[in-house]
Amino acid sequence: MYKCGFFVALFFVVSGSYMESLAGIWRVNNQYETDKSQRIFSQLAPLNDDADVLPGDTVHLEGSPILYNNYTSTKRLVIIGPGYFLNENPETQARGEMARISGITYNTGSEGSLVMGLVFDRFNTSGITIYVNNITVQRCYMRGGITITDQTGIRVLQNYIQGSVSGRFSSTVFSDVVVRNNLFVGGRFNTQSGSFSICENNVFTGDNIIITAASFRNNILTDVNAAVAITSGNLQNNLAANGQFGTENGNRNVDIGNVFVEEGSSDGQYQLAQNSPAKGAGYEGVDAGAFGGEGGYRLSGLAPIPLIYDLRVDDAGNLESGVGIQIKVKSNQ
Repeated sequence: MYKCGFFVALFFVVSGSYMESLAGIWRVNNQYETDKSQRIFSQLAPLNDDADVLPGDTVHLEGSPILYNNYTSTKRLVIIGPGYFLNENPETQARGEMARISGITYNTGSEGSLVMGLVFDRFNTSGITIYVNNITVQRCYMRGGITITDQTGIRVLQNYIQGSVSGRFSSTVFSDVVVRNNLFVGGRFNTQSGSFSICENNVFTGDNIIITAASFRNNILTDVNAAVAITSGNLQNNLAANGQFGTENGNRNVDIGNVFVEEGSSDGQYQLAQNSPAKGAGYEGVDAGAFGGEGGYRLSGLAPIPLIYDLRVDDAGNLESGVGIQIKVKSNQ
């Protein structure tokens, strides 16, 4: 199928009903030359200035062994990648290549954008910088973190992040920032001068946690030696390995060795064990941790669209009998 590629063509067939509901669909693949007749770009940047790419369009950033160029966004787009830890979790993608990029910056014109399923891993600071309102960062992997200035309407949901979500300048005061169902693995976490509206159902494994949030609920802290400073009017139903959240308002001290399954994939190990004390320990009886609450963490950051997780194609065929194909597909909601 020349440029489209066999797997990609199958993906478009399987997910056709989903795509028809969207304003416009574009592909970005840095292994190809830009070919608009096939709706393909080789990098993200040209989409900003191209008149045929409309605000609100969806961009599939495809898996590649080649790192994508940094992207500064000035147009409202939905960018969807294939996810991460694809070879660690079952039933992810038939093709295990990730969409890797060093950083994305959201500038004027990109308000209302969403990014999902990307891997930010060139440097230990790789991540996202936000200068506009109403940006959603969901189901991404970052070696760094997310930097916010004086913004509102920011959503940080279901990510695997090795850095933090914080303010950039000493004068930073952001509002309506929701940080929910994330795995913050390693390092330190400091909101700096900013304040979240909601910080719920996260897992923190770092050794120094400084957070200001209107609501801080259902979170789990794993490091017994972690220094913690939480400023919140609703510090409720959090679990800590050494009682750092206290024991009032549903906060609990737990043996962290009994909380998680502690085996499997890089993100799957943070699922709750069968008899975990975090089960039902959250506010109003939800599970504490990243997999609990109203929008639980999804393994490998898979986007909620149909995907092919198993593909088998015969080595040869002919015009009369064709080529034998077996595929396994799931909706992944």
